[in-house]
Amino acid sequence: MDVNNFYVSCERVFRPDLEGVPVVVLSNNDACIIARSQESKGLGFKMGALFHKVLPDLKKAGVKVFSSNYPLYGDMSDRAVSVYRQFTPRLEIYSIDESFLDLSGFDELLDLGQKIKQTTKRDTGLPVCVGIAQTKTLAKIANRIAKKNPQYNGVFKLEAGDAEQLQKIENADIWGISRRLDPKLQELGIYNALDLSRADPKKIRQKFSVVLERMVYELNGISCLDLEEVAPAKKGIMVSRGFGQYQDKYPRIQEAVAVYATRAGEKMRKQGLAANTLTTFLRTSPQGDAQTYYSNSHTVAFPEATNDTALIIKAAWWCLKKIYRPGLKYQKAGVFLDGLVNADCTQKDFFFKPDTGKSKTLMTVLDKLNKDHGRDTVRFAASGVSTDWKMRQRMVSPRYTTSWDDIKTIP
Repeated sequence: MDVNNFYVSCERVFRPDLEGVPVVVLSNNDACIIARSQESKGLGFKMGALFHKVLPDLKKAGVKVFSSNYPLYGDMSDRAVSVYRQFTPRLEIYSIDESFLDLSGFDELLDLGQKIKQTTKRDTGLPVCVGIAQTKTLAKIANRIAKKNPQYNGVFKLEAGDAEQLQKIENADIWGISRRLDPKLQELGIYNALDLSRADPKKIRQKFSVVLERMVYELNGISCLDLEEVAPAKKGIMVSRGFGQYQDKYPRIQEAVAVYATRAGEKMRKQGLAANTLTTFLRTSPQGDAQTYYSNSHTVAFPEATNDTALIIKAAWWCLKKIYRPGLKYQKAGVFLDGLVNADCTQKDFFFKPDTGKSKTLMTVLDKLNKDHGRDTVRFAASGVSTDWKMRQRMVSPRYTTSWDDIKTIP
C-alpha cells in the first residue's frame, strides 16, 4: 500500500479546491521542495529544488505552496493504517506513507485490492495504489506499475516470472538498489529487474552482498524479507532543526537545544527506552559566504541510562558549552540520544544514587498532562518563551485533526 503524493494528498483532503491544481510541500524552514502533486511534476518542478530559487516560477505557474505540517501528516498516516487493519491483522508499517499487508489465504486478490483502495479513499480521503505479489520486492514493483499505468485503476498483481513487466523496471527503480550500484550491475550485463532475476544468486553475493542475493530470490517469488509486524527498537533518537533565522546569541541557542532535548526525551519514554549517551551538535550554514563554515559536536555518557528530561537538558547544555564559539551565526543545532536500552532493565552505577522513583513519577505526570492538554502545556523553563529561533513555517496549513483550534468548520 502506498499513498499517492502523500503530503500533497493530506493537504487536499481538507482543501478539495486543490484537486487538479499544482501543489508543492516544502521541507523544514521552507528550504526546498519535498513533495509535488502530479500537476507540479508535469510542470517540471524537481524534488529538492531550493524554494527561493524557484519561487518566481512557482508564482508564474500558479502553484500552491505549503510548509510541512507533520502533525497532520502523522495523524493521516495513522488513519490510513487503521483502515488497512480492517482487512488483515498482519501488516508492517514501512514508512509514513507505505505499508506491507499479508493477504495470505485470501481469494480474488485484485478485487480485494480494489476494496482496500476504495475503503481507504472513503474513510480517509487519501488516494492509494496497491501492488500485490508473492514477495515484498515484487509487491513494490507491482505498486509502481499500478501507479504509473492508469489502465490498472490503482491495483496491479504481479506474478513472479512476468518477463514483460520486469523488463520495464530499470535497476535504479528496484527497491533497495541505489543509482551508485546501477553502473556496477550494468558492467555484468544486468540492466533491469528481469536481468537481475535471471542472475546467479551465489555470484551476486560474491560480487556484492547477501542483501542483493536475497533480492534475486525475491524477484523469483521466493520470500526472504519477513513482515516486521513489530517495529524494532530504535538504536538512537535524533532531534534537530534549522533555526528560523541565524542565531548568534547563546541564550537563544540554549533554549533551542533544551527544546530538542525535551522532544528526544518524550520520544524515548514513549518507547519505554533510556539513553546511555547524549551528543549535542551545532553548525553554521554550509551555504554562507560571510563566515568560515563551522560544525562541531560533543558527547557525554550518563552514569546510568536515563530518560529524565531534566538530566537530558543538563547534559545537552554541558555539551553545547563545549562546542559553542562566540561571534558566529549558527544555522542548526541538534541532540542525539544513543545507547538506548529498556528503561526497566538499566545497568545501575554503584556510586550514582539518583531518585529514580521521583524522576519516573514526574516524567509520567508531565507526559500525561501534555498528552491530555496539548504539547508544552507543562514544560521546563529552560526551553524559554522566545520563538525567533523556531523553524519557519510561513505557509503551514491548519492542524485539522490534531488541534481543537484548527478543526474544520462548516459555514
